[in-house]
Amino acid sequence: AEAGFNFAQIFNENRFIGADRVADANQMTAALTSRYIEENGAERLRLAIGQRYYFRDQRVVLDPTRPRLERRSDLLLGASGRIADDWSFDGAVQYDASANRTFSSNYGVQWRPADKKVINAEYRYLRDTFKNVDLSSQWPLSLRWYGVGRVSYSMKDHKILESLVGLEYKADCWVFRMGAQRFVTTLRNTSTPIFFQLELNGLSKLGFGSPLESFYKSIPGYTRLNPGAGR
Repeated sequence: AEAGFNFAQIFNENRFIGADRVADANQMTAALTSRYIEENGAERLRLAIGQRYYFRDQRVVLDPTRPRLERRSDLLLGASGRIADDWSFDGAVQYDASANRTFSSNYGVQWRPADKKVINAEYRYLRDTFKNVDLSSQWPLSLRWYGVGRVSYSMKDHKILESLVGLEYKADCWVFRMGAQRFVTTLRNTSTPIFFQLELNGLSKLGFGSPLESFYKSIPGYTRLNPGAGR
């Protein structure tokens, strides 16, 4: 397959995934990044722009009937930073200059007023493929109870693609986690794993499933209730 085109991939010499394709590369990649750093060392704003220029036609392709003759790649634009101490944002755009329209975009905002309090909102778009809205959060419900949740909604298909709901209880020397996650596996099928876990601080974990892994992957900014208890 061909790797996605983004700032993490733009300087790679091989644009394919796997060893069965090695791209011919007679090209130049140029990118510019500007950062605003505060006196205390914190990054307030980051702006980036990048593009790849081809000096020859790309002969190694996935489909021989569709050669790649363009002389430049899509334009990548990125911005991230902090609006305030508890507000941050992140965005990226892949602009197709030949068609004069956006190929993909990703915009996100995060509100994190305190430790173990976070709310995320994200919009993702890929031309002719998907248009999704993603909401996730970790929030204390009482002195010892914490709730986590996420929902990913497809604006194109008008349905929920993935959802997560969970509860955590923090005692003095142990933490209990439970939850359920639902996601689409095929066009008509879904999977709903349920998990729970009792963790004794500094000792071991009992239960089934991987709630910590699900919480970390699903909720940006998620904070573990017992960070000093190991992995």
